[in-house]
Amino acid sequence: MSSSEQRLKAEESRNHEVTKRIETPSISGFSFRIYLFLLDYVPGLTSLLLRNAELNGLGKLKLEECPTNLSLPLPKEYFGIEETKVVDGLKIFESVEQSYSGFLRASDLRKAYLTKRTTPLQICEILIGKLEESLKCNPPLNAIIKYDRGDIITQATASANRYASNCSLGPLDGVPVAIKDDMDVKGYETNVGTTFINRGASAQTDATIIKRLREKGAIIIGKTSMHEMAFGVTGNNPSVGTARNPYNINYYPGGSSSGSAAAVASGLCPIAIGSDTGGSIRIPSACCGIYGLKTTWGRFSAKGEFSTFPTLTVSGPIAATADDLALAYFVMAGRDDEDLNTYHQPLPTLTGLYNTKDLSDLKIGIYSEWNREVYNSAITLSLNDFIKKLQLRGAKIIEIDIPDLKEVELALFVTAGSELLIPLKQYKEDFHKFNCNTRYNAYPLESITTTDYVIAQQLRTRFMRSLSNLFNTQVNLILTPTTPITAPKIYSQSLTYGDNSNLIPVLTRFTNFVNFSGIPAVTIPAGYDNNQLPIGLQFVAKWFDEATLLRMAKVSEEILGNQRKSPNGFWFGDFYGEVL
Repeated sequence: MSSSEQRLKAEESRNHEVTKRIETPSISGFSFRIYLFLLDYVPGLTSLLLRNAELNGLGKLKLEECPTNLSLPLPKEYFGIEETKVVDGLKIFESVEQSYSGFLRASDLRKAYLTKRTTPLQICEILIGKLEESLKCNPPLNAIIKYDRGDIITQATASANRYASNCSLGPLDGVPVAIKDDMDVKGYETNVGTTFINRGASAQTDATIIKRLREKGAIIIGKTSMHEMAFGVTGNNPSVGTARNPYNINYYPGGSSSGSAAAVASGLCPIAIGSDTGGSIRIPSACCGIYGLKTTWGRFSAKGEFSTFPTLTVSGPIAATADDLALAYFVMAGRDDEDLNTYHQPLPTLTGLYNTKDLSDLKIGIYSEWNREVYNSAITLSLNDFIKKLQLRGAKIIEIDIPDLKEVELALFVTAGSELLIPLKQYKEDFHKFNCNTRYNAYPLESITTTDYVIAQQLRTRFMRSLSNLFNTQVNLILTPTTPITAPKIYSQSLTYGDNSNLIPVLTRFTNFVNFSGIPAVTIPAGYDNNQLPIGLQFVAKWFDEATLLRMAKVSEEILGNQRKSPNGFWFGDFYGEVL
């Protein structure tokens, strides 16, 4: 064995041990429940937990910047991104031949409907059976956990009638879409992954982005499971059921948009909608081998969404293919009279979506030292291979530095924690009903001070200025791993009461700075590790430049080509092939 092979083997052994240590909880199951009981009632234990939270780092910073409470850039930061003329972006999905990826695409359904090979009603009647099957198998997939058969049939019938009358609403008409359970969908409760919030109170109207999907004919097929209160990164949820990773049922799908990612990856639907506070769209999308777009803060309306982390969270699409990611994005993006924060954006565009062969106009930043902070050598290999293939297409790779990343991680926790305390106090009488994980992670939040919060927002000002300078003077994009590990392993004892594993800072290492600054990012599938678990890479762009991110998603789809595999654990997508 050569010296390089020996080093690689030693590195893999170290990574395996580190990953095992990161993923393995010290307390889980019933023992964890007892521990939470003691925290609730034994004086002194909570203060010990607070001391271990290490929230004092921000106080050491000496900042002169004014606080920035909302991640909205100055107009000069996105000058030139807006289309010079208004175009119907949906038309490109009708005119371009889309490459085959092995996964169901909206265009496959569209073509089948237009040629009368099948109808939305026939598709949905079969799909309902698959939804039932996904919840009855052992273990259950727990992706789409709430659905209304009658409502699905009603929507599908209306879509079928439109196609029969040659008056369809476009490329999204008749396409099944699943929705994360922190957004209002008319007729469904918005439970936010809990057993009690909005229990018995169904939404009377759709959230704005859901309304826009319906207006283009999308069929809303149900609500997906999620990490309770979106306060976690695995998808572990003993209350409503833990979603499984379709690539291996013994692994988590990632979170907090766990069910949305699992639904798409398993072939139940080509598109789902998630939300992202520190990586909650990108992490599960990466763990499940699909595409996920975290949009610019203020690009999508937040009207009708449960406000857990209002200055950090954005909604966005999760899709099996780059085209469907772009399609869903374009339908949902734009200003909303009910959300003033959306009025600071330029018009959404899909400029350059299919300009994938020549990347000579792009400068892509790589922070090599930071990118090496992974615990799976397969991720590093995939990243390096991807960089070489981007260079072959003309992209310029530039070494960069991103300052204050460690401080930003802490500032995001302070910001998110401060905002989460509001709904936690609103449901104070029901605090004991939250999962043990949620309660355990909530205890340190009480130690956050007003001073901590103000300093965090001062750091936000500094950090946004740093990124502005980086994008304006050096690069168009930043490329990182999406996560430092692939999907975390499920420990059976954690499924009943949860555990105290601290995977949030690990899995959000490369994603949290995006939410803190409000810029957009996309995760793309980039291969598999030795356990055949998916690897994700992340592109980050300047404010409101989702078009370039979607272009890179198309590039990645071409680069990966037929190396992409459908899951071995759960796969329900074959039924579409039977009727298409």
